[in-house]
Amino acid sequence: MECRDVREMADSFLGEELLTETNHEILRHLDTCPVCRADLAGRRALREGVQRAFHRAPELGASPEFIARLRNKLQDTAHQGSARRGVRFPGWWALAATVLLAVALGLAYRGRDRITATGALARVAVGDHRYCALQFRLAEKPISLEEAAQRYGAAYRVLERLPADDVMTAIGPAHVLERHACVYEGRRFAHIVFTYRGERVSLLVTAVDGSVTPALPGETLPHLTSPSRIDGMSVVSFRASRQMIFFAGDVVQNDLLMLAEAVGEPLYRGLAATESAGARRRSLGRVRSKISTRLISESEQLRQRSRVSCSIVAINEDSGSMRQPYPILHNQ
Repeated sequence: MECRDVREMADSFLGEELLTETNHEILRHLDTCPVCRADLAGRRALREGVQRAFHRAPELGASPEFIARLRNKLQDTAHQGSARRGVRFPGWWALAATVLLAVALGLAYRGRDRITATGALARVAVGDHRYCALQFRLAEKPISLEEAAQRYGAAYRVLERLPADDVMTAIGPAHVLERHACVYEGRRFAHIVFTYRGERVSLLVTAVDGSVTPALPGETLPHLTSPSRIDGMSVVSFRASRQMIFFAGDVVQNDLLMLAEAVGEPLYRGLAATESAGARRRSLGRVRSKISTRLISESEQLRQRSRVSCSIVAINEDSGSMRQPYPILHNQ
């Protein structure tokens, strides 16, 4: 794959719209091309900045009333155009405009929906922090990270060693009190509890649905969200591959950001490496499955051919017996 191809597919790559094989081709190119790597990093930063700005400015979104009026007007125009004898194109153009409008609005709201979903997930993370780290009121007893790794995936095993038990931030130390996996409101988290700035602070990691957010080669820094307050707690988050990572606690927002910055880089790299290894195993498994299926198919074809050949031989032998049903008598 060349630089021109990567530039043409850059937005689709960042939008997680490409096939897994195409993503791997782009990543292989980025391994050896710092120019394309920098270009994609800039595009990603711009996309995330626009999404954050759009989310914080609801007045920029189209109101439901405007969408309904526009849809009705386009539909009326389409019906009027198709009703005119011999004039069909206006109706088709209106229909095409309706489709384009739906696509554009869908793309616009896709980013907003994703941010909204992350906000809802952040509230669940805050609830887990409150009812597990601060006062235990969970319906299900927590389990060890090793047990969670065996049941639910290797990402939990990363949290057994990352972050370190003692972390030094720019404003002071943080110490790990406990590591486990727990469930709150049906959502399973890898949960690490710190003591930090005189308070208990939680690091919570949970799997998210949807496609994998591709990490660029050499990209080791997570894209941290701006600190916010949710249900009385400061919250910072970032995404790493198939996981969302939340930091939650009743501390100053900038203090929590300092902890996230100190912990984020090694954790981001560890989760990304685990996902890459898993993706390679899944890809190899698909290849082996295809090869196995082909071998089974070819073996079945050979067996069928063998059965047909045996039937032909049997028919020929039977035919030979029918041609000479009795022994030949020679005149003496």
